[in-house]
Amino acid sequence: MVSLKILSILTISFLCTLASAQGSNQAQPIDESRRSTPPRLMTPPSKGSTISGTFSDVYVQIKDQDPVRRAGMRATLLRRAQQVVPIVVIVDNADSYLFAISNWEAMIRFPILWDDGTPNSREDIARFVRAFKPEQVLRISGQSDSPWVGDRDAKQKVFEKTLSMAVDESIGNWKTAFDRLAERELISPGMVVTDVTDPAWTAAIALCAGRLQPIAFINKPSTPTVLPISMLDADNLERSIERAASLSGRSWDEIGDDIDAITLAMNTGTMIKEGKLALTDRLGRTEASGSGKRWAWCGQIIGAESRSVYQAMCSLFLSIDQGFIWDGYTSKQPWAQYDGTEAGKILSEKSFDVEVHDQPKYTLNDWKLRMVRPIGKASDSDSSGALIMLMNSKGPSNVFDLPGSVDGQGKPGHLPVMNVPTALHIVHSFSLQRPIARTSVGGRFIERGVYVYAGSVDEPYLNAFVPTPSIARRLAGSLAFSTAIHYDDNKVWKITVLGDPLVTFGHAGQRIEGKINVPGSIDIEERYKQLLKDKDYQGAILDLAMLGRDKDVARIAIALMSDQPDLFSPKSAFISIPSLFRVGEYTKMIDAYERLDAFGQSHALMQDLLWLSSPYLLARSASQVDERSRIEALLRSNIRTDQSIEDAESLAMAMRKHSPDNAIGILEALRPTLSGRDLKRLDRAIARARK
Repeated sequence: MVSLKILSILTISFLCTLASAQGSNQAQPIDESRRSTPPRLMTPPSKGSTISGTFSDVYVQIKDQDPVRRAGMRATLLRRAQQVVPIVVIVDNADSYLFAISNWEAMIRFPILWDDGTPNSREDIARFVRAFKPEQVLRISGQSDSPWVGDRDAKQKVFEKTLSMAVDESIGNWKTAFDRLAERELISPGMVVTDVTDPAWTAAIALCAGRLQPIAFINKPSTPTVLPISMLDADNLERSIERAASLSGRSWDEIGDDIDAITLAMNTGTMIKEGKLALTDRLGRTEASGSGKRWAWCGQIIGAESRSVYQAMCSLFLSIDQGFIWDGYTSKQPWAQYDGTEAGKILSEKSFDVEVHDQPKYTLNDWKLRMVRPIGKASDSDSSGALIMLMNSKGPSNVFDLPGSVDGQGKPGHLPVMNVPTALHIVHSFSLQRPIARTSVGGRFIERGVYVYAGSVDEPYLNAFVPTPSIARRLAGSLAFSTAIHYDDNKVWKITVLGDPLVTFGHAGQRIEGKINVPGSIDIEERYKQLLKDKDYQGAILDLAMLGRDKDVARIAIALMSDQPDLFSPKSAFISIPSLFRVGEYTKMIDAYERLDAFGQSHALMQDLLWLSSPYLLARSASQVDERSRIEALLRSNIRTDQSIEDAESLAMAMRKHSPDNAIGILEALRPTLSGRDLKRLDRAIARARK
């Protein structure tokens, strides 16, 4: 499929610059009783050190570094060594995915994304394409020699056969291939654990092949992702992982040895019932309940096939080169330790393009005004640019409070649209308590494009979080993501990592020329051009949206609405609205919104985009009575059920000067739908609107 040849030895100069680190929230609870001595947080050298030589030489020299640093350094080195064909392949089923993975050739690879036909899948693909900037995007429907059918044993054999082909087809066995690399002391710093009956197997096979990690097949616990897992099941899972690590032939039982990371690609509970602990913080620790020593850092991948693939491909093929920081904390101690401005300076020193929001423009109102625009730049440069987002907030799982907010006014629907895939660390008590619920902070962040996420499953107290500047220092110093966000010596606690634990800053490999020839493959760029010629505007808009070509989507949508409105279908409007939002065509977005059918107008993503743009729309139309009435009516008919009071109050505040009775009426109309505490919240919102 790819006709290319790999160099057997790569000579590189590996510069590891690792800066200092150490280890709060106005109103974020503080608990100093959990430990009597300060937690350990490895401090990398401030001036850095240069390690050079052949690939093998560099890899061996990493053994002389601090044990906590080694996994991230090895993961960074292995990713830099890969050779990337700048072509994105899109598939829509397991057989095509396996076929594509099997055609990776050792260190020569290309990204693969899975389109399941949903708007979220389309958004993920476009987000990746914007950051990766491929030369070509192909849709293939090739069939695997071994189809993904049968029972667990049959699928495990297909998995291993495909992995073997991707790692080294000439050897024909992934274990033998990894053993031969180990003879040259080239050993991946992690292992992957999955159940082939779980959708996250798709991420598992990519991360095994892409990071040269051994696979362990373990039957997943019966607990679904929406429920907490028992400590008994967590202990059994740990024992199974330890057995698999022992059988791998690699050293594993100390930090700094061969295996220092576990990727749990498995949809099961992310929180342990007893103690409300993070499953990923318990795994990689010996003894019952994780009471023994830590031997590995863990990250968990959850979600459907498409979402799991997205997380893996972002980890393997995107460099993080920009930052977005929002610090909602006071400058008083101990919250000042989490200073976002300092974190921004650290990233800027590493040549990151950083946007920082801190005192005094850090309130909820400032947030809403900023989120009228997406975050993350998708420039036309050749660099592969994902985003690191660092945020300090507080609140329960369905609220993020910032200064100036009352009654939990910061809701998941106010979270930003992301132009590019994002790695996130958030100091917040409960953001990942319900990670698959879009009505939670964590769930909405994940929906919006976060591919690796550090947050809390339950109240951890402020001092459990590594301070934000230290997160920046440790990540900038090539520490692996799951290592960087934890204290080095904490006991099992509540901070979890969802995503690949071995995500690091740094280059994502060398781009090389290559072609992918598959009979029946479709070049998306060529297809959209033909669709335009055939006047299939809906099909062309769909392809352009998946290519992340927002300006082109907006241009066609605006032209159709103006000149050929009969050809601008409700589905075309649905596909176009995210692009119109991204390029700032908010008024035209309203025109498109009014062309949606009932399904489209009630769709969660469409409503979020409408409300995110509302500060601009309401301000712009303030002196235009007809336009103002149009926008107010559209907002009123699309108040979101999961944050109805917040939406209604926001609209009422905009209307109260010119139409006070209607403003209060919007809020009062909610009364029959509410009960208990929500009724009291409604009364307080009405009182504020009357002032």
